[in-house]
Amino acid sequence: MTLKQGLIVVTAGLVALGLHAQEAAPARASKLEKSLTLGLNLTDGNSETMLANGNLQIAGEKDLLGSFKVGLEGNYGENTTRSVVDGVEIKEDETTVSNAKLTGNAKKTLTPRTYAYLDGSVLNDDIAKIDYRATVGPGLGLYLVKSDSQALSVEGGLAYVWEEVSDLEDDYLALRLAESFEYKFAERSKIWQSIAYMPEAEDFDNYLITAEVGVEAPLQGKLNLRVVLQDKYDSEPGEDVKHNDLTLIAGVSIKL
Repeated sequence: MTLKQGLIVVTAGLVALGLHAQEAAPARASKLEKSLTLGLNLTDGNSETMLANGNLQIAGEKDLLGSFKVGLEGNYGENTTRSVVDGVEIKEDETTVSNAKLTGNAKKTLTPRTYAYLDGSVLNDDIAKIDYRATVGPGLGLYLVKSDSQALSVEGGLAYVWEEVSDLEDDYLALRLAESFEYKFAERSKIWQSIAYMPEAEDFDNYLITAEVGVEAPLQGKLNLRVVLQDKYDSEPGEDVKHNDLTLIAGVSIKL
């Protein structure tokens, strides 16, 4: 499968997610969740640092029909060091974080405990030398726990991966195994956790693992405090790039 064909498949998958969202949202508009999270960290002095992040999430659910979730996330950070050589101040700028990710997931209810899903994502990470990594694929899921306050599910399916890492293009079929948990313990307060394991179907030594743990609690009005810990592991990263990327993100979330 060519890159052009792959991008067409990814685009079609994301369009399908959007159409599902448009169909599901009006039927249960009062429970459609939209939020924008923004964070900024600055330091000044002998060194200047800046870290900015943003996250837009749209999610909704319709009883006996299914649910959808679409997210757009970006992080950028830079560090400026100052030194004086022969009485002349010299500044050196270094980009420390630069990534963006678009995700989408739609679930179609089959029985009260089972569902079919379509999951897709597009990632760019300059520091990890990932020019692009796009994935899309279907599968089946099972709710081990499902109530208004909590949900625990496991999923299994296929995913096709297209990527360019360290200027090397590749595409392959992968398996996808995932687990997620969410618990709403008070009004607008929740904790969540998820992990996904994606090994190449023909080479289990080549795999991706993504994991996330987060907590969100109300501050005032429509403002929430959101703290998220993300971990990404690539068994075959780009040249001179570490396997593991761990990110802690804190910001203020605005309910739209």
